[in-house]
Amino acid sequence: MKSNLRRHYAFTLIELLVVIAIIAILASMLLPALSKAKAKAQGISSLSNTKQWGLALTMYVDDSNQLLPTTKIPTGTPGFSGNEDTPNWLDLTSVEYLNRQNGTTYGRDAWFNALPPYIHADPLYMVAVNSTQKNYSSGKNIFWCPTAVSQGVESSTIISPDRVMFSYGINSKRVDPSDPITTPLKMTAVRNPSALAMFSENRMRSDDTPYYGDPAKAQVLGSPQCYTTRFSGRHGKGGNIAFCDGHAAWFKYDYVVAHQNSNGKLAADPGRPDIQWTFDGHVVP
Repeated sequence: MKSNLRRHYAFTLIELLVVIAIIAILASMLLPALSKAKAKAQGISSLSNTKQWGLALTMYVDDSNQLLPTTKIPTGTPGFSGNEDTPNWLDLTSVEYLNRQNGTTYGRDAWFNALPPYIHADPLYMVAVNSTQKNYSSGKNIFWCPTAVSQGVESSTIISPDRVMFSYGINSKRVDPSDPITTPLKMTAVRNPSALAMFSENRMRSDDTPYYGDPAKAQVLGSPQCYTTRFSGRHGKGGNIAFCDGHAAWFKYDYVVAHQNSNGKLAADPGRPDIQWTFDGHVVP
């Protein structure tokens, strides 16, 4: 009697396969929706990050006689033996040790050192000196775009693991190109703060698409400064930009980046009135 009951309630192989097939169909229907929801959440989180950088900038300017932070630690800065576009953690540590020995402040006005305290984060020189780089690259901080983390940065065969990678960069074209270091830009010189791009999504992978730039420069990744040539469209073929007045918004890649300009320059400034890359609003040649 018990044996008959067991046989009556057991699944047949066909029934089991039918159940598995139904589960597979439901999963195939739900996973794309879940993937889209995850991508949307990551985009919102990244927009929040860029907005915080914009707000930190406005607070820093108010405390710094209206001066904007510098875009990088220039090559040749005392104690800095690396390249301004590809700094290593050791570069930041060396400069800071020199500062503490001599009472100097080399590199302290670079945006990645000057702005984090305004948003309750450590400046990068402190991350370097305290050897907390793992916390920096965990993706759970203001420096990292969650989509860049989930996609993974470029392979270590191209990017050194000692590199400081920036998934957000500051506008490199905003200052007077004839004298970008000795004459820091003041907020009072900015013609249209609500249109001047300050921070934007930065390319972290050479296969990041869309990409209108020079293929030979596709591996220029994760630098502290950004422009249309390094703008990333990892959020649904678009990216977030924070402006000089502190607000931030998402834009399509092909709205921010032109294929080329009249001079034949690739990944060029399209001259949008609401996205300007220079302090006086002129289109970058």
